[in-house]
Amino acid sequence: MKSLLRIMFALPFALLLISQTVAQQPVAPPPMPAGDGPSLAVTMQFIQDKLSHLGVVNYAAYNHDNADGHDWITRFSIEDTQITADPATCRVSFHEKRITEGKVTSDADFWFNLGKLQDVIVMPREQLLKKANIAHGHPTRDARIDPPLFMLVARRSETTGWYFYIFDQDLANRIAKAMVHGIELCGGGNKSPF
Repeated sequence: MKSLLRIMFALPFALLLISQTVAQQPVAPPPMPAGDGPSLAVTMQFIQDKLSHLGVVNYAAYNHDNADGHDWITRFSIEDTQITADPATCRVSFHEKRITEGKVTSDADFWFNLGKLQDVIVMPREQLLKKANIAHGHPTRDARIDPPLFMLVARRSETTGWYFYIFDQDLANRIAKAMVHGIELCGGGNKSPF
């Protein structure tokens, strides 16, 4: 009986020692998946298809200046057409027409190479407008966008990027995920170790 009691008292201490020994053993990280996800051709086709179906994006910015109480409305229309996502060159090209208050402000062709991009982000249109207001010396200005709109920004750097206007946040996130996958397949992305 005495030996049974000694075993019962010694067992928890033995388990504690074993668990500490196991916890100190380094555990190798899981191996990186090789070639996970869709091919570049499938990824580029997805990007092309989704961007091609955005159509004309009409919205209004209801602006307010907190400094002087001034309110005003600005109406916008953006349409991206001729969208091509070429897997052979990692290039996404498109034609964009922007109209502000009934006047054409841009009607031009654009392109970017996924391999040269740093990242892709999705943000509410209000956030980008606030950033622009601050950059132009108007930190007291705010805007509400109607209907709500999200920006998919394919960024080459903090200050250089291409914008896509999307009403559906889930769709914006799906396209962004595909673009990030394309960036990886094309050898781009932020290579900084920090």
